[in-house]
Amino acid sequence: MEDPLKVFRPLSNPDRIADLAGKQADGYILVETDAVTFFPSMGSATPGALDYAVAMNRSYFFRGLWFSMISFNCEYLRRTPDGTLAYALEHEFEMGRLYQEAFGEMRKLSPGEKLQINQLARQTCVDKTRISLADLIDEEMLMLELSSSQPVIPKPYAETALLAYLEEGFPDLGSLGRESEDDDEEAFGAELYAEFDGWSLFSRESYRLFVREVDQGLRESYRGYV
Repeated sequence: MEDPLKVFRPLSNPDRIADLAGKQADGYILVETDAVTFFPSMGSATPGALDYAVAMNRSYFFRGLWFSMISFNCEYLRRTPDGTLAYALEHEFEMGRLYQEAFGEMRKLSPGEKLQINQLARQTCVDKTRISLADLIDEEMLMLELSSSQPVIPKPYAETALLAYLEEGFPDLGSLGRESEDDDEEAFGAELYAEFDGWSLFSRESYRLFVREVDQGLRESYRGYV
């Protein structure tokens, strides 16, 4: 996890995703990872509460094109049944549609408004896929289990790593990019990339330092028991 280029990789079973997602997956870059991301909770009033995610949906602007990328935790993909995975994919596609509609106001959205978008997407996908309450509970339990058994990384570092994956694989992925719809979207994309690029080195170096400190702390903790 110290190397952002090793965080994400191509899907191990792309045919399964293609069968479940259908044409909705066209234009998306779908990848998998060993990691689970964590970030400050939008839905909890408790300071310091964290949310965990086995999926991440992002749009990046790179070399004048927009790229839509969705990542999944590999263990989640392996253990979740087809019906639940179809719901999860639909949720990510719906989130992408809603954020695209809110493009002009995206940076002005409060955490509460972003939470409302997520809840709206969730309910829309429940209705569309007819997933059962029991399956939703099973998925929630699986995500909780994975958050304590899989490597966890902060969302900003995961976003940096996903952009690094795009930059490294651009020769093969470039055909999946789309052009901006107007000058405002083009300008916003350029600004967004400049912001990511400006924080990229800091994000990588600070996470490497964190990993080294954790590793050293663990070695010191266990030294007395050897």
